Amino acid sequence: MKFKSILIIVATLVIGFIIGFLTNGQLTKSRIQSFVKMGTSEGFKTKLYHVINPDESQQKAIEPILEKYAEKIHESVVNSRGEMKSINDEMIEELKPFLTDDQIFRIKNAHSRLGRGWRSPHGGPKRDGSGPKRDR
Repeated sequence: MKFKSILIIVATLVIGFIIGFLTNGQLTKSRIQSFVKMGTSEGFKTKLYHVINPDESQQKAIEPILEKYAEKIHESVVNSRGEMKSINDEMIEELKPFLTDDQIFRIKNAHSRLGRGWRSPHGGPKRDGSGPKRDR
């Protein structure tokens, strides 16, 4: 009887863990897709329509206004990305004297993937302190 109770508790915990893991993954994926979509003019308009919830007459009246500003927002996002790339390139140039070739490669690689989000660089220092180090 005791073994059966322990087995039920462990099975419940494992099932709960799996459900939580899968749910968290789906929520994260949904939020990322929503965030990426906001960078487009259509995504911006969709979000505003959802927030405003206009009736048909309002929708016809505000469509040209939203279209105008959605394009401006999109252009701003595109310009911002270009400006960020320029700032990152400038930063890398200032960091070069202090970094190894491997570190420079990793930071350039991370910046090239900036549109997909920052990720931990592969081959970085390990928790025990081993791995690539800076040459000073």
